[in-house]
Amino acid sequence: MDNNIIEKIVRTAHHIYDKDMILGKAGNISILDDSGEYMYITASGTDFKSLVHDDVIKVNINDLSYVSSKDKVPSMETNLHLGVYQKRSDVKSVVHVHSPYATAFAFSNKKLRQLEGFGEITGEYIAEVDYYAPGSKKLAKHASDALKNEDSVLLKDHGVITVGKDIDEATLLCEYIEGIAKTQYITHMLNL
Repeated sequence: MDNNIIEKIVRTAHHIYDKDMILGKAGNISILDDSGEYMYITASGTDFKSLVHDDVIKVNINDLSYVSSKDKVPSMETNLHLGVYQKRSDVKSVVHVHSPYATAFAFSNKKLRQLEGFGEITGEYIAEVDYYAPGSKKLAKHASDALKNEDSVLLKDHGVITVGKDIDEATLLCEYIEGIAKTQYITHMLNL
């Protein structure tokens, strides 16, 4: 087990919780190790407020076998994270949150406009993926396909996924998405 990676996940989980980007136990974080053979991911049903070392699972990306110190199982979205790593050699971290404003856009018929502030604007709106059941193979396939050309996607009626070259970049992108969602929500309310 790579304690440095685990500590990054624990620190990020607490940060995301403190920023009100996780509702209950809904969300997951992963980091691909330097060998590219193992993914470290939060355990299924993890409370990010109290997440500890034992709540991070080491998963072999070739056969999905895993090492768990307390008989925990990897996140139900493990296949989604794996799909992203298989399709994006530049990605080393995936963050999935249910932050309130961005998730509200995911549940609405409104599109979330891309704004300046986080790299090149590649399109008018944040990419969206149709609704598929959480943890399903269909969600894993469609979300990882969408992330081949995007660094963030809204999952309809679900939440947000971001990717990055490291955990800090993926987390910062989550914060950015939530921030632009909040700005657009407030702008919409002011224009009523």
